[in-house]
Amino acid sequence: MTGAGGPAGGGGVVPPIGDTLVTPRPFDEYCASFGLSPRELLAGPVLDCPAGASDFAATVRGLGGRAVSVDPSYALGREGLARRCKDDLVRVHAWARGQTWRCRVGPDGTWDRIADWRASAEKFLEDLARDRARRGGRYVAAALPQLPFPDGTFRLVVSGFLLFSYADRLDPEFHLAAVRELLRVSHGEVRLHPLNDYLGHPYAQLGALLDRLAAEGVVAEIRPVTSPTLAADNRTLVLSRPR
Repeated sequence: MTGAGGPAGGGGVVPPIGDTLVTPRPFDEYCASFGLSPRELLAGPVLDCPAGASDFAATVRGLGGRAVSVDPSYALGREGLARRCKDDLVRVHAWARGQTWRCRVGPDGTWDRIADWRASAEKFLEDLARDRARRGGRYVAAALPQLPFPDGTFRLVVSGFLLFSYADRLDPEFHLAAVRELLRVSHGEVRLHPLNDYLGHPYAQLGALLDRLAAEGVVAEIRPVTSPTLAADNRTLVLSRPR
């Protein structure tokens, strides 16, 4: 699946993103983007879906919390997943370098986040190998809108850079089904980020989605956040269902 490029404001045309990326967004980026505090991360089981190649869940566990990562790419063997991570890092680096008005790129052409993303990918792959050797079950190969967990399994669910981000290929019904599923497996909050597509455009169907969720008793709040990667990704959606 290939996305088209388009204007994003600020002086340029965003290049096509191509196929859906498996990204290793690091722990600090998650905390900033989702507006997370240590207390929230340690309060109960956390689900990251889709998690990609992020070290987020591994870091939460290192802090003493409980966290599970879900992504369809985990169906690949470790070598296949390592190749996918490497290839997608090359692709996202080229994508970032192609839009210097949105991404911070140094004089040598290096995107300022690439070192942190590479370190996150390395930590993820090491933790994945340990977990599979121990059959720990912390990395689950599955995809929205169907997750293999009982109702209310997690206190906090975070879902980033799939919903809204790929609005050019995921239709409104998919978004609704995916959000319903994330709410089903949560007994606390679901947080979604960003509320823009990869071109930087606000998700056009957000109002309609929130109306349908409100009719089902879901409470929604949009919170301001600060993204270390793209300044325009400055809002996170927090959803809950009063018990």
